Amino acid sequence: MKLRNKYFYMLIMFYVSANAFAQNIEQIYMKNGSIIKGYIAEQIPGKQITLQTEEATIVVNSDSLLNRITERIPSESLSQEWKEWAEQNDKYVKSTSGKSLELTTLEFKNSTFHRVFLLEKGSLIKFLDLGRSQYTFAWGDMYRSVKNRRPENLFSGVKEIVVLDDGTEITGQIIEQFPGRNLKILTDDEEVLSFKFSQVQQIRTEKLSDKLDLWSQIQLLDQIQVKEEHGSLVGFISSRTSGKELVFNFEDGSKRTIPLNKIVSYAKIPNESYVAVYDKILKEGEILLNGKPAYFVQLNPVGSYLVLTSVVSAQATVGDTICVEANLGNVDNVITLVKAHVENVTVPNGKKKRIVSLPVITYQDLVQSPIGINREVTPLSNIKITFPLNETGDYVLYIQGKEDYIVINVINKNGNSKN
Repeated sequence: MKLRNKYFYMLIMFYVSANAFAQNIEQIYMKNGSIIKGYIAEQIPGKQITLQTEEATIVVNSDSLLNRITERIPSESLSQEWKEWAEQNDKYVKSTSGKSLELTTLEFKNSTFHRVFLLEKGSLIKFLDLGRSQYTFAWGDMYRSVKNRRPENLFSGVKEIVVLDDGTEITGQIIEQFPGRNLKILTDDEEVLSFKFSQVQQIRTEKLSDKLDLWSQIQLLDQIQVKEEHGSLVGFISSRTSGKELVFNFEDGSKRTIPLNKIVSYAKIPNESYVAVYDKILKEGEILLNGKPAYFVQLNPVGSYLVLTSVVSAQATVGDTICVEANLGNVDNVITLVKAHVENVTVPNGKKKRIVSLPVITYQDLVQSPIGINREVTPLSNIKITFPLNETGDYVLYIQGKEDYIVINVINKNGNSKN
């Protein structure tokens, strides 16, 4: 039973790491001092684990080092990751021919590490690898795993439900684990709770967004090999019960329960159907103009005209794109964009009246002369409007339910407001 529980702990770690891919890379600390930023790509229970890296700081014993080749790589030949790291850490070697970075290839008896940066030398060698590599460690070498919190504006993915021995269920995101000892979960109420693995009976997985199907919210799919079966199974582990079994979901919606002791290996593969959905949490009635609270302008009614004043909601230049995001409570609200035109308007002048050329719109414009806009409904039922500004002038946006208007004054890049 102890060995089977150990498999369960590592399976939990493997399962949770799927969410780390892309948006939330996990930091995995090994007992020898190595630190991996990535996810667990494969496990062979009782034997080894393989980590897929985005960045790795690796510690190795130098006893079996056979050869070391150091090269100066010109900056223009470096990957973007190495360029940024070298710049931030002042590691460039400068010469009359330009900047370069010293990278080393380490050849050991059973492995070779290509073009890494040496951090420490001696009986132990520590190096940095910024390539997308895979490293294999012995089973049980993992010490600790820490996951970044899911971004507040990410609304696709999965959530974990930790079921304790007494039946208590805690829903949230597992953010830290010490395999075989304990885990921490960030609850939906922003509370961090810690539990021993001996308290955990089961971990289940559910989709984060009810507006998307489960399959499109899984970043990495599970691929498992079962004893005495040909080929592997591809799907998603939706629950696992300590010391007993897991439930495996297939894309067609079918499920299969598999005893843990029947599993030979686990692997992770990218899910081409995954969709990362980002959105803003807006209060009802809240409207943003290019990410900031929108300022609404009152237009003066004069006869059949609505006259613009010198006050505007924003000023922009030709070529800019405007983005308006709103929580209106009704996704079908009418939203119309028109461009103001100059008309001769009769306005009071003391006891007399005079005719003045002023920028105006009419209600008829709102119905008959709207400008095309891109409109979409976001996962949180916000309305998102975008439109390019191709000409100078004043643009007026009408939103149903608002008495006033969003007015955008567009000028040329030289500051000229005329065409």
